Amino acid sequence: MVKIVLVLITMFYLSYLYIDLFNHRYFQLSDYIKYICIILCFVLSLLIRNSSFDEHDVKLLQIGLFLTVIADFFLLILNDHYAVGVSIFTVAQVTYSIRYNVKNKRSTIKNYIVIFGTVFLVYAIINRFVKMDLILPISLCYGICLIVNVHKSIVIFKQNLYPKPNGAMIAFGMVLFLLCDMNVALYNIFKYASQTDGIMYRISSVSMWLYYLPSQVLLALSGYEFEKQGGKSCE
Repeated sequence: MVKIVLVLITMFYLSYLYIDLFNHRYFQLSDYIKYICIILCFVLSLLIRNSSFDEHDVKLLQIGLFLTVIADFFLLILNDHYAVGVSIFTVAQVTYSIRYNVKNKRSTIKNYIVIFGTVFLVYAIINRFVKMDLILPISLCYGICLIVNVHKSIVIFKQNLYPKPNGAMIAFGMVLFLLCDMNVALYNIFKYASQTDGIMYRISSVSMWLYYLPSQVLLALSGYEFEKQGGKSCE
């Protein structure tokens, strides 16, 4: 079943890239195909549950991927309620932070509470003088979580804190995640500036999903027990 799902994801991946590059009029179909792929990534994490190297680790992974499914429903399918979608993505990133350092989950949660509280306090002060969209502090919180997780994933890989090749999959998955969101930022900047006919806008619009789906596949498979003997457990 895992192999079948991976074949389906690969077919859908090539299909939506073709649409995005050469058949723009079918963009809505492309969005539905993308969302199906995200659901399939969550399904992958369910399929590997009984073959995971750590039961608690795979549960956190499944929570993160399930939250991703919900977030993408708002951002991709509804194409609305962006603050809600990004907020759910932020919770998913917090979940991954806990997964990557489960022994210190309490301190991880406390640190994020302090960070989020500080960001929204500054937002509230600035907003009294200059009106700002709520999406800005939410996006900042998300960006902080993502960067923290990229750093954690690289540490996991370098220090062999996960079995092989799981640590490498997490590191590459999070780096691809970061590349995706960098292109999302560029896409929105060009869109806000009404530069939607430029080459950079087109590149960013395609690149974000070029990177995003592979990142989710790698993360979805990162809980699988590839080797009976491997690196040290994250717990």
